[in-house]
Amino acid sequence: MNENKSAGPLATAMLALIGIVAIPLWLALWAALSALAAANVALIAAPLAVLADWALYGYGYPAKMYASLAATGVGMLAALGTVAAFKTGIRLTAGALDWTNRIRKGRAI
Repeated sequence: MNENKSAGPLATAMLALIGIVAIPLWLALWAALSALAAANVALIAAPLAVLADWALYGYGYPAKMYASLAATGVGMLAALGTVAAFKTGIRLTAGALDWTNRIRKGRAI
């Protein structure tokens, strides 16, 4: 069997059309995951923001600290889901790139 054959012109054209649609979708996926990670970091760092507020203005409500501690807990729990989402995104991206390479090289559909 000849393993070095390349994909035909129709397969190459279809890959180009799929790329026009798929690349923006992958970029949107990674942008959403990055935004989710940034939100988790902000939630986890909420007590630091309250302490900075108290240091700058001299007085703060204790309820702000309790709310920031609750936000930290939510951020820590959400971080677990974010890590799983990043692992899934990496797996999906690697699978799509592998599939594209197999099609481009003409091995399998």
